[in-house]
This record gives sequence, C-alpha cells and structure tokens, in this order.
Amino acid sequence: MLVSAKSITLLNTDAVFLPAALAGFFGEDDSADALAHSYVYGRRNVLSLYNSPGSYGVGKLLKSLAQSHFWDGLHAGASVDPEAFSHAVAKSGGPKFTAAFSGTSIAVAGEVADVLTAYCKDLPIDGVAEGRVTTPFAVTIANLYHTPSSEEHPTLKANAPFLPILASVGASAACAAIGDWHCFSMIVLGMLCNAATSSALRSGDLTFTRPNTTPGAPAGDGFLEIGNEIVVLQGSESAVGSVTRGRFSLRFPNEKALGRLATCATMSTFQCLAQLFIVPQGTVLGQLFFVLSLVVAWLYNSLMASAAEKAKAKVVVDDILKAPSMQRYSLGSRSAMAVFLMQVLKPANVEEQLAALIPNKTRVWTTWRQIVARRLSDEKPMLDATVRPMGTENFTAEESTLLHTLLGDAQAAVNVYSAARARM
Repeated sequence: MLVSAKSITLLNTDAVFLPAALAGFFGEDDSADALAHSYVYGRRNVLSLYNSPGSYGVGKLLKSLAQSHFWDGLHAGASVDPEAFSHAVAKSGGPKFTAAFSGTSIAVAGEVADVLTAYCKDLPIDGVAEGRVTTPFAVTIANLYHTPSSEEHPTLKANAPFLPILASVGASAACAAIGDWHCFSMIVLGMLCNAATSSALRSGDLTFTRPNTTPGAPAGDGFLEIGNEIVVLQGSESAVGSVTRGRFSLRFPNEKALGRLATCATMSTFQCLAQLFIVPQGTVLGQLFFVLSLVVAWLYNSLMASAAEKAKAKVVVDDILKAPSMQRYSLGSRSAMAVFLMQVLKPANVEEQLAALIPNKTRVWTTWRQIVARRLSDEKPMLDATVRPMGTENFTAEESTLLHTLLGDAQAAVNVYSAARARM
C-alpha cells in the first residue's frame, strides 16, 4: 500500500504544534466567566462536557473559591464567596453610600451596589441640565418599590453548550480514527475535567441575603457615589439595605460537596500539565484536531463571558430588586449635582450635607451653601444670580463672580429637577 508524503507529514509524531501544548495556560479568563455565568449565577442542567482552554487558571480560581469559605449564620452546609471565582483583579473599591436621614455612611458598599451602579451607567439620559460644564456628573434616581426577602435564591437559565460538546466529541473521534491516542486521551481528559468542574459548581446554591432592619428605623433614602456616577436610592430601609449591605453566597449542602471544588482544582492543574507533555507526542493532524476543539470552546466561552456581567445585572435588577423604575440625568458640575441631590432627597440638614459633598471652606462656598439651603425650602426655589445676596458687600470682584457662577449652577439644577419631578 502506497502512502503519500503529505500523509506521512501529517502523521509524523516528531512534529510539535506549540499552541496545542500551551493551551492550558491561555483563555482562563473567558473559561472562568463562562462557568460562572452557567453554573453560579445561572442554572444550567447540561454539564460542560467539552475540552476547554485555560485549565491552569481555572484550577487556581477553583482553589480560591474553595478557600473563601465563611460563616453564614445558622444555616447548614458551607458557604463561599462567588466573587472568588473571578479573574478580575482587585478593585480599588465599590461605591460609597451616604444616607440622607439616618446619617449612615458606608465607605465601600457591597457587590449588589457595585452591580447596580454599573448597570445605571448604560441607561439613557432622561434630562440634561443647562449651563456651564466643568466636570459632568450623571445622577440616576432608582425607586426601590420592592423589598426583597431576607433570603432569596435567584435563578437564571443558561443555554446548553451543544456546539463545543459536538466539536470535542468530533475531534476525539477523528483522533481515534487516525490512531492518535495521545491527542484523543487529552481531549477526553479535558472534557471530563471541565464536566467535573461544572458539576461541582452546579451543586452550590446561589443565595442572596440581607441584614434585618431595626423596627422604627427612618427611611433608607440615600445615594451611591463612585467617580462621576451617582445613584439615588429611594425606598424603605430594608429595600435600600438590600443594595448597600446585601450579599451573594454560593451555598453547598455540606463540607464534602465543598471539597469537590478542591478536587476539581487539582484535576484542572493536572489536565494542564498532562496536555503540556502528552499532546506534543501526538501527530500533527491529531494536534490540529485538538486545537480545533479548543478554538470552538474558546469562541463559545468568549460569547458566554461577554454576557456574564449582563447576567449578573439581570439577577440583581430583575430577580432581586424586581426592576425598579429609574431615571437618569446629566449635570455639568459638582455644585449642580449637589443641589440636584438635595432636591431629590430633601434631607433636614441641607447645608450640612452640601458641606459633606463640597467641603470647600472659603467664604464664597460657605455663603453659597447658606443661600442654597435657605432657598431650597421654598416651594419654587429661585437662585437669582443677578441680585447681590445680603452679606456679600465685602466680597472682591473675583469672589462675587464665583458666587454668581455657583448660583447659576444651582439654578440649572433646580430647573432640571422641576422637569424631573413631573416624571416621578
């Protein structure tokens, strides 16, 4: 039987396709996000029985997840922090929360607040304040009419990964057909390890909890602030507390179930090392089939990873908060934003809260805060910048100009709030 030179080249076991051997070290970000989307925040019934790249990184994240075990009250089983199964680097911090009536201040609110703030950034603008623009701020007013239970178990359906499964099955069958048992065994190993990881994650129950509030507590209204993004929270103390102090946990029935995560972490690391040394021993054609299975899996993981943040936002906004009504406004300066906030929240200590938002202690800013606090109590506030306020006779020309400008910012905020109130 004659064998062509091309066939001999493709079946040559001495050739090494380097990307195939190193597949375990690349693509872990998308692989982890795809697993989290499907089995942590989603409830997929079909296991991810396909060969996936990035097994080394996934193994490290599984180990971190298993080590994030924390005490979760009197509940049976073991709870871990689902955020530990994330490739994201440590953040500088979430949004700050300031309550309008209770005086509560939380330097870094929880994950729910972070997700809600990120979600609000993509909302369309409902109104823009006229006037000067220095550092623009976006203010979203969220009406939290629904109060979540102290414990909820949100669910989000995820589609079955039939395409990457078929690609891995087909690639392994092709390797078997040409007698390349090295690449065949590594594809099957990748399929089994990924399926075992998805099974271990699926055994956890995504649980949302919030602290119980004190009877007689004042309204929970307040605002989240991160950068130039402001989210006003209006609702009961329990509703607002669900955003500022609520948290997610992945609750496993027992320590044995949690221990499966550590086992899967070891399996993923072993998969990476085994593929590193065994895949190069296969034929060039077998290695190409191996890479083909990974390419399809990588494309699928990338698609799932791109929707992971939206899936998390859907759990928070739709399942937990029941789609609160939200309006978003743009203001051209921090002074205009501060005045707008005071009109929306209507705290008793307006001047004090203005000082917290804008702590400048010059006499211009002090006078401005006093004028704004006094006039916001009127039914229709008019911050007429053309009339010289009392007590400013000794102001220099520069100070008078600055005060005139700041009062103009305040009037712009009053005007946009008047339009916003008609929609509330």
